[in-house]
Amino acid sequence: MNNARDLTDDIENQAVLDLATRYADDHDTGDHHDTGDHRPAVAAEARAAALSRHRLAAANQPVHLSVVWAMYGETGRMANRREHPHGEDFVRAKVRQLDWLTAGLDDVTWDIVACDDGCPDRPSSADVMTGIIAEQGYRNVRVIRLADVIDGTGPSTTHLRTLTSTDQSRKGGSILAGLAAAIDTAVDQPRDTRHVVCYTDADLSANLAQLGSLAAPVLDKDATAVLGQRYGMPGAVLVKADGPVEEPHSTGDKPDKLIILFRHFVRALLIPDLAHVLDTQAGFKAFDAAALRPVLPEMTSFDETFDVELLIHLAQRYGRAAIAVQPIVFTEDFAATNFPSIDPGARHLAMVRQVVDLHDRFVAPVAPATGEAADLLGFLRDLDLNGYVRLIQGLRTLDDDSLFDRRWPVAELRRLA
Repeated sequence: MNNARDLTDDIENQAVLDLATRYADDHDTGDHHDTGDHRPAVAAEARAAALSRHRLAAANQPVHLSVVWAMYGETGRMANRREHPHGEDFVRAKVRQLDWLTAGLDDVTWDIVACDDGCPDRPSSADVMTGIIAEQGYRNVRVIRLADVIDGTGPSTTHLRTLTSTDQSRKGGSILAGLAAAIDTAVDQPRDTRHVVCYTDADLSANLAQLGSLAAPVLDKDATAVLGQRYGMPGAVLVKADGPVEEPHSTGDKPDKLIILFRHFVRALLIPDLAHVLDTQAGFKAFDAAALRPVLPEMTSFDETFDVELLIHLAQRYGRAAIAVQPIVFTEDFAATNFPSIDPGARHLAMVRQVVDLHDRFVAPVAPATGEAADLLGFLRDLDLNGYVRLIQGLRTLDDDSLFDRRWPVAELRRLA
C-alpha cells in the first residue's frame, strides 16, 4: 500500500473528513467501525480531526475562530492538480475543513483573512484568491495586501510602521497584518464570544479541522497561545513521503537531526521561557485574541524569526505557563517549497545566530545570561561557518538515541568546533 498523503488529491482530502465523521460518531455512540481500507496517513489525520471537533463541541460556549495565512507565489497551489502539478485547491479545501469542524455547532463561527506578501505572480496570489472568493460566494473569507497596509490604504496596523516595502517581509509581516485585521474585524461579535485567532501555512500541511484542539486550551482559560507540534511529544504525527511517523522516528530518523537538536539546545538555554517548545516554527498556532492584541505593537521582526519574537513577548507578558503545546498531524509538503540542505551550512548557522540576536534584543535586557548560558553565548559569538560545520560533524560522531533532552558541555562544543 502507498502510505504517502497526497495533498493534491481532492478525493483523498475529502476522505479525511468523511472518515473523521465516522470516528466522531464512534466517539458519541461507542460503536467502532472498521476503517482498515484507508491509508495510515488518512486515518491519522481523520482521528485528529474527530478529536478536535469533540473538544470544540465540549467547550459549550460562543466561539469565533479566525484563520490567517500569508501568500507569496501561491497561485500554483491555489489551483487544482488538473491545472497545476502542485495544485492543492487549498482555498476551497480549507473552507471545507472549517465548515466540517463547525457544522452543527450553532455557537461557533469562523472567518479567514489571507494576506498577500508582495506576491510577484501575475495575476498575483491576492488576485487569484479574490476570484475564487467571488466565484464561490464566500462571505467570511477575504484577502488583504501587505502593500496596502504599508502605504496606508489597507487595514491600520501600527506594529508594521517600520516597514517601507513588502521586500522587508518574509511572511512575518503578512502574518502580523492578518492577525491584526482579524482581531479588529471581530469586534462585532457578541460580548460573551471568545475569539481565537490562528495562523497557518497556505498549503494543506496542517488540516484546519484540527483547530478545535488548538482552541480548547484557550477556551479553558489556561493558555494564551497554543502551538501545534509536528514532532517531539506524544501524539504528534509527522507524515513523510513514506507515511506517518511518531517519535523517536520523527526526529530520530532525520538526516539533519543534530542540526535540529543543537538549535533547540541553544534556544532552550538562551530563551528559557520557550525551553518547553520543541517545534517553534510549525505553521499552526492559535491565540486568545484579546491577549494577543496588546502584544502585536511590540513586534519588530517580520522575517522567519517573527514566530519566536512573538512567543517571547507573550511569555514575558503572561508567563511561561501561558504558552501551551499541542500535538498535531502534519504532512510534509515539499512541493514548490525551498528547504535548507540537510548538511550543515550557512543557512543553518544563520538560524543559530538569529536565536542569539533574539536573546540579545529581548531576553538579555530583562534577564542577562549567566553561568552555562553565558558560556554558550560567548562560544556562539566566536563561531564561524567552518567551526559550525566541524561542530555538527563532531556531534554526529557522538550521536546516541537521546533527542530533545540532549545537552552538551560548552567545553565539549569548543573542542569539536
